[in-house]
Parts: sequence; C-alpha cells; structure tokens
Amino acid sequence: MKKWLVSSVSVLALLTLAACGGEDEEAARTPAETTTEQASEPAPAETESEVEREVGEAGDAIGDAARETGEAARAATEEAGETLRDMAGTANEAAQGAGETASRLRNDAEEAAGQAAEGARQLADDAASALEDAANGLSGAADGAGAAETAENALAAAGLAGPLAGTRWAWADADGAFVAFRASEISGNSGCNSFTGTFEAGEEGALEIGPLASTRMACAEAVMAAEAEFLEALQSASAYAIDGDTLTLSDADGNAVLVLDRAAAE
Repeated sequence: MKKWLVSSVSVLALLTLAACGGEDEEAARTPAETTTEQASEPAPAETESEVEREVGEAGDAIGDAARETGEAARAATEEAGETLRDMAGTANEAAQGAGETASRLRNDAEEAAGQAAEGARQLADDAASALEDAANGLSGAADGAGAAETAENALAAAGLAGPLAGTRWAWADADGAFVAFRASEISGNSGCNSFTGTFEAGEEGALEIGPLASTRMACAEAVMAAEAEFLEALQSASAYAIDGDTLTLSDADGNAVLVLDRAAAE
C-alpha cells in the first residue's frame, strides 16, 4: 500500500511542478520555441487520461491495503477473543478446583474437630468415672475399716482376738517378713510372698491359726527356704506369749517356733 501511495504522490507532485514551471518558462520563451514546443506537446486529452489512470491505480492500491488491514484486524480480534475465552475457561476450572479443595479441607477439619471433641468428652467421662470409683473405694475402705474395728472390738469383748488384735510383728530372720493380727484376720509377708488367713486367740495365750492362702511368686532359693520355715511355724503355733515388745509363738508341746519383734501397726 505504501508503494502505491508514494507512486501516486510522486506523479501528482511531478504534474504540479510541471504545470508551475511551464508557466514561468513560457514567459521567457521566444515565439519560435513556443511554436516548436506546442507542436511537440501531447494532446491534453492524453495527459488527463494518464493521470486519471494513475490516480485510479493508487485508489485501487489504497482499497486493497484497507481490505488487507481490515482482514488482518478481524483475524487478530478473533484470535485474541479465542485466547481470552481459553484463558477464561482455564481460570474457571482452576477456581472450581480450588473451591472443591477448600470444601474438602473444611469437611476434613470439621470431622477432625468433631473427633477431637468426642475424644475429649470420652476422656472427661472416664476421668469422672475413675474419680467416682476412687471415691466409692475410699468410702468402702473407710466403711471396711470401721467394720473391722467394730468386729475387732466385738471379738476382743468375746475373748476371741485377745491382746493380739491390732498388733504387727516382724521376723528378724527374713528380710521383710512380718505378721499382723486384726480382728479375726491374720495377714503378712513371708519374705517373698504375701499370705492371709484367720485366727482365734484367747486371753490365756491359746492360739489357733487357720489355713493360710499365699501368693506364688518365686524368689531366691535361700529366701524360699526361710519363707517355708516361717509359714510352717505359723501353722504349727498353738500358743502365744507377749513380753513387752516380743511375741513368742509355741507349738502344742510348748516349744518356741517363732520369736517376733513388735512393729508399728499400719
């Protein structure tokens, strides 16, 4: 298009210069020169036809360039529109995916919070139950202690527990061995295992110890031997004698089978 415009402008400029220059030169020409040039100049009709043709060609070139520019603009506009539509679609898909992810994360967070709250409630319930059980246990222990004390007093009054009731005695020959008397119950540790049973004691020193139940832990051989001796002596005792802080248990023949030292009662 630029080429045709330059050509058209050049032609018009040349024509204008020729027209202007011709007027100046015509005044200086001699009659002979004027006559000669007039004879050689082309016919006015031919000059006008050539100018019209060149102007027409320039107009056609301008029209072609305008059409090409319009087509290029339309193509660029369509391409830009398609690109924008693609970008909008991609952005919409991304936004939809982000929304789904956010919704899933929110649901997961709500579920986790619900589980945590349920766990906390369960822990609180368990703690409350444990406290209630502990309180009941303490109450029962207090009631049991009171009942034991009452029974002990009753047995003492009946002469079945005697001076042994509420006392605790240690055996020096085995580390940790002891025997405790409470109401009608005898209990203790034989150096390795714990034991429990029942007993009756009279004011005159008579003693009867029932069968003893013991745990079954295994210890060193020497400890187990001392334990067997201790338990056998207890089971064979049929009399007792208290002399200050010493308790002597004897068998039916009057032989001392155990000598124990007073220990602080628990």
